[in-house]
Amino acid sequence: MREDRNCDYTQELVKNGVIAFVPSGNSMWPTLKNRGQSVIVKLKTEKLKPMDVALYRRENGSNVLHRVMRATDFGYVMCGDSQFTLEKVKEDCVYGVMAGFYRGKRYVEATDPDYIEQINKWYESEKRRKLRVKTFFFFNRLKTLPARALRKIFGRKRKDEGEINDD
Repeated sequence: MREDRNCDYTQELVKNGVIAFVPSGNSMWPTLKNRGQSVIVKLKTEKLKPMDVALYRRENGSNVLHRVMRATDFGYVMCGDSQFTLEKVKEDCVYGVMAGFYRGKRYVEATDPDYIEQINKWYESEKRRKLRVKTFFFFNRLKTLPARALRKIFGRKRKDEGEINDD
């Protein structure tokens, strides 16, 4: 899940040791839904383990929240829960680790045994995971079809339409 490039989470984490934010994007579905949960991230103080969710900064400046697949000599291999492409990330680019998130009003800790079991089940069969991800995105795309068709037919309204220009 990507976060705003302009936000400097590093400074906030160093200052406070913990931050909370609402991530956007579908790369961590089904664990985290697009703009659906508040996530609590604490400052990374030790080497991360496989299945930890890390907050890191890409070379383009975007902040990303993805799962650690494995630790290596150079850093980590990361992947979003609904993705299948692995990404190599240097150790010094990773600065936070998810401590937990809110699912509705209920707080789920990253160390919760039920959560860990759910994640392990999600990753135990890649074929089943791919099928669920493809089905989710197919129906998600189907659900937005009418709105996309209307935008294509009528075009997008610009914010400055209807404004009087005094130039």
